[in-house]
Amino acid sequence: MSFALAGCGTSAKQTAESVLPPSGSMPTELRNLTNKPSSTVPAKKCRSTADRPSGWCTSAVADGHVAYGNGDRSKRAVFDAVLYHNDTAAKKAFRKWKTYIESHSSKYRILNGETFGSESVAFVGAKGASQDDQGVVLREGSFVGTVDYLGSGKRDAVDATLSKLSKTFTEQMQKEG
Repeated sequence: MSFALAGCGTSAKQTAESVLPPSGSMPTELRNLTNKPSSTVPAKKCRSTADRPSGWCTSAVADGHVAYGNGDRSKRAVFDAVLYHNDTAAKKAFRKWKTYIESHSSKYRILNGETFGSESVAFVGAKGASQDDQGVVLREGSFVGTVDYLGSGKRDAVDATLSKLSKTFTEQMQKEG
């Protein structure tokens, strides 16, 4: 996910990267950096892949990405942050994500639980190998972020580790917002 702030003294690229959780905030089992923090400005390529809603980063000004894992990579946490021109653009992008997840019930199952940031949706993979993977898409201010916790193995409720990761990510966004 990528984030951008309009009118900030800091460059959008620095802002997008600064909301990515640092390794020190990761649970002990996820402290191995598997993908170094990176960000791009402008966010034209903003992780547009088959498993992402189309047009979700239309108004993005920057994006950031980082991933952590355990020693054998059986568990990983992947963070994407997207910064938008303003809160309204971020709200529109979040709605695209939420609609995408809700409309792909054969691919994702929504999990009930707490809200992270101003709004969020938590989900688990509905079939195959993705059944061990959970994710959260959240919005806080001008940011939309995704947290993917791969290898959770929990299918009926938000994994406690994913909850902690999502809270940490939200706090980083609030600091920058």
